[in-house]
Amino acid sequence: MSRGTFLYALWCLGVLGLYLAAASQGYSPFADGGRTAGAARAYGPTHK
Repeated sequence: MSRGTFLYALWCLGVLGLYLAAASQGYSPFADGGRTAGAARAYGPTHK
């Protein structure tokens, strides 16, 4: 395996890792509402 192929595979793994991290955190650079609410966090108004 050449050095260029190894670096390209490493770059692909980095991009895939960042994508999976963003998916697990609920982050989207295109979303208007920001991050999604987690299970332990209250989302929206908590009073009446």
